[in-house]
Amino acid sequence: MGRLLYYVEGQFSLDTDPTIRTWLWMFLGFVVLRLLLSPFIRAGLLHELHQERKGERGLFFFPGMKLYGFPVFIFSLIEWVLGLLPLYWLAPKMYGLFLSSFLNYSLLLHLVPYVLAWLIYIFIVRLFLLYMQFGYTSGTGMFSSLFICLKSLIPAIGISIILGAAGLVLLLVCGVTGIYCPGLPALLIRQLSSLPSTLFKMWGISAQYHLWRSKAFPQ
Repeated sequence: MGRLLYYVEGQFSLDTDPTIRTWLWMFLGFVVLRLLLSPFIRAGLLHELHQERKGERGLFFFPGMKLYGFPVFIFSLIEWVLGLLPLYWLAPKMYGLFLSSFLNYSLLLHLVPYVLAWLIYIFIVRLFLLYMQFGYTSGTGMFSSLFICLKSLIPAIGISIILGAAGLVLLLVCGVTGIYCPGLPALLIRQLSSLPSTLFKMWGISAQYHLWRSKAFPQ
């Protein structure tokens, strides 16, 4: 009953408290800003990797953002649409189970298959589109790069698992610190975790790129 009252109070605050709505809009704005900037940052990184492969030296990150920012943004838009598409069928089932779980936490276990299937689907879509971006930005062709991804699917998944495990360890450290060392230590570790988290993402893209390069440009 306490959990149900907490949920009702939260819904009531969203409808009546302007402060909560203000913070939610600010949070939504930062999320949208990050989604808009991420494709341009990835475009700069991909251009930098391509120039490194050619043996060029210099700062190619910002020219890459200008040259490939919009096409990579289109790839990201396709990724978002494809990623959200299954929710048209999954969301009603998941929402019903989620509401029922306020009275019985064990019902959350029924959400696990849906969430896992959705996450695996998103992972495959992102991986395929990433390799297509390699091909587009290098000029070798999107579909040939997609074929490379299909042939190298196991190593590509292995790279993602390794770096994903490192990110999971970082997330667990933040969570455990928040439980057992709340306050300033947890806040500092949470703020400092952004740097290694960003590095893991960059290493993941770079590792996938070098795998693609080894197949697209064999020595």
